[in-house]
Amino acid sequence: MRTLTRRVSLAMLAATLATPVLAQVGAGGRPGAGRRNVDGQGINYAPEAAVYSVLSVDTDARTVELRAENGRTGFVQVGTSVYDLSKIKAGDKIKVDFVVPDEKNKELRAAAIWPAS
Repeated sequence: MRTLTRRVSLAMLAATLATPVLAQVGAGGRPGAGRRNVDGQGINYAPEAAVYSVLSVDTDARTVELRAENGRTGFVQVGTSVYDLSKIKAGDKIKVDFVVPDEKNKELRAAAIWPAS
């Protein structure tokens, strides 16, 4: 009985430790392929950066409204250390890399922004 209890406990511990690693593997078994959308936001999370059209810039709220190539739109939070929002305006094309959301920070946030070439 003691051996069975030990084996079950070890199996449960292994499953608990492996869950975060397995959760990062998305469609097709590729890490990052199953990234999710944030509720209420229109732009998908992508493991690689993508080019977006700027629809509007709110420097006070530090948000940028973007349109993806597929037409979907969404608001993105931009931290002060990420990019100087005074350098972009509606109509610009920018490349954006996103922060992967977690349970505490569900809003769409930019990790990096740079002009599209």
